[in-house]
Amino acid sequence: MKTEDLPGIRTFRLELSFDGTDYHGWQRQANGITVQEVLEEKLRHLFNNDSIRVQGSSRTDSGVHALGMAASFQAPPSPYIPDWKLKKALNRLLPPSIKIREAAVAEDGFNARFSAHSKAYVYVINTGDLNPFTCRWSWNVSDIVNPDGMAEALKYVEGTHDFSTFTVELDPSKDHVRTIYRAEIRRFGPLLCLHIMGDGFLYKMVRSIVGAVAEVGRGNLSPDAISRMLEAKRRSAAKDTAPALGLFLLKVFYDDSWKCHELSAPPFWMM
Repeated sequence: MKTEDLPGIRTFRLELSFDGTDYHGWQRQANGITVQEVLEEKLRHLFNNDSIRVQGSSRTDSGVHALGMAASFQAPPSPYIPDWKLKKALNRLLPPSIKIREAAVAEDGFNARFSAHSKAYVYVINTGDLNPFTCRWSWNVSDIVNPDGMAEALKYVEGTHDFSTFTVELDPSKDHVRTIYRAEIRRFGPLLCLHIMGDGFLYKMVRSIVGAVAEVGRGNLSPDAISRMLEAKRRSAAKDTAPALGLFLLKVFYDDSWKCHELSAPPFWMM
């Protein structure tokens, strides 16, 4: 019997954090273990071995992390736990690298992907010494000489643009126009946190933007080079893509609360 045909079917809404270091991204695939696969396996234990399919708000790349990933799934009442215990029960089953922050029955029609209004990402660059933790959750770039230029460069991506230059999956049949509401840098000691919020993101778009902005920080590009890259609308105009380990999906918004959202600390301080 399909899940949607079961009596008492409800939609559940989750917010979860994960360390993506050892996962091949969010979305289930054949060539490696993913966050979606692990989560669906644990949900199956709680819902009487029914096949549960989880819809993620985003398709994160291999090695990318999340502080506030959103997900949804449909299921009947669990025979083992009441709804209010779902978070606790899941967290008992999940590995330390994946944890549920919130779990609740959602309103009818909610879908973690299609109901999303906007998303916030943070990319962490470490300009200081290496340590076992920053090695796992940030990109070490020790030769940054122009952080103010990086902040200036980020302002060029704000607004509505064709981001064809800043995606590695350029499909002519798809729309590459996105709106970036805010792009800024917050500094916490040696950590530069590039905070980018928008209505949607192309494949590896944030990492591509960061790779170019880092070249501004190194003194190899002027800040307005980012504007010329956007205008080119071709991948060959971009710089190398930043590595996955520094990227966090910070938050998915389902209303206008992004307008008052501020980055108060690096994402791994907030977990």
